[in-house]
Amino acid sequence: MKKYLVFLAAALLQAGAWAVTYTYVGSTYAPSAITDYTNCTIGTCGNFTAAMSQSGSFTTAAPLPANLSNADIASLITSFSFSDGLTQYNNSDPETTLYSGQAYTDASGGVLEINLTFFHWQASPHVIGSRIDTMVLRQGVRKNGHCQGVVFQTPSGQDVCSGVAFDASSSAIGPNPSTIGSWTVTGLPPVAPNAVPTLGEWGLLLLAFLMLGAGWMAVGRQRM
Repeated sequence: MKKYLVFLAAALLQAGAWAVTYTYVGSTYAPSAITDYTNCTIGTCGNFTAAMSQSGSFTTAAPLPANLSNADIASLITSFSFSDGLTQYNNSDPETTLYSGQAYTDASGGVLEINLTFFHWQASPHVIGSRIDTMVLRQGVRKNGHCQGVVFQTPSGQDVCSGVAFDASSSAIGPNPSTIGSWTVTGLPPVAPNAVPTLGEWGLLLLAFLMLGAGWMAVGRQRM
């Protein structure tokens, strides 16, 4: 019996953290929002098309809290992978930075709006004039712009660009990209109808110890 109680305690403690993935699928770019490069003389150039869109996903260690209003969620994101159709923004790439993330949620934690900003350096070192790709979810994209100022971002410790300029080698989506899309959420913990409120981590820990204590007392009585 004690073995089963140990397993139950471990399961209760694990329930306090539940990884959740938020996936975004944007609409295709409006042709009028596309500006292609005119003369590629520097950097990695690329042209957008009306068949492309913004898409991707990020994962958090636990569901986003309810009733967020322009809340900073960048520190809650454990991994991410997004694309603007030309550039991949992935947390495993040392040249990619999630610069900022803000979220709005409803009373049940459902997504109302999420804004994410990404930087992707095309090469190191990162200096003024370095070529860079940027994406602001649902707002716009810059491909092969040139950085006008480099700052050191904390707590990630990654270089970010304080301003991106556009030239003949650059392409862009915006200022009205028509990238309004939809969010889907996977990995949410199951909630039964009329479920009792979820215990916090300390509550789960206390419950686990109480159940273990009850199990040991039951085993002791059986041996007497």
